[in-house]
Amino acid sequence: MIRITIRGAHETAKLLGDLPQRLRIALLKAMRDSVVMIQSLAKEKAPVFRGLLRVSIVQKVAEQEDRILGEVGSGLPYARVVEFGRTSGWFPPVKELRLWARRKLGDERKAFVVGRAIKRRGFRAQPYLAPAAEEASPRVFLIFSQRLNALLQGGEA
Repeated sequence: MIRITIRGAHETAKLLGDLPQRLRIALLKAMRDSVVMIQSLAKEKAPVFRGLLRVSIVQKVAEQEDRILGEVGSGLPYARVVEFGRTSGWFPPVKELRLWARRKLGDERKAFVVGRAIKRRGFRAQPYLAPAAEEASPRVFLIFSQRLNALLQGGEA
């Protein structure tokens, strides 16, 4: 339940005048808190070989016209493949498999064999972003609720 108590015409006019700006600020802060939490959960859940995927997970909050957008993700070319997997059918770039084959299998010449296996069988998904967002959703709801309640109670959001 939300209870708002306003006393006096001057206080009412001031509150109503400041409300749109204060509401936008409260929503921005809530979105920032939420994406930081999702980012940290995604980093925990990301599969680690060299740690590059984990380090590359970033978050961003932006305003577009009348919307506030929060994004969490990675700019690495293979991040999408790790999250969603891939079907068989096309040969992956061997150049990018060489380092993996050298470190994991001890011989970078095996990258072609690994590429052929990926072409034949695909690559299973190892989701890290979707589970992080799902795990964070109850806390995100709480973050927004607390920010808006603080705003409506007259405190700082």
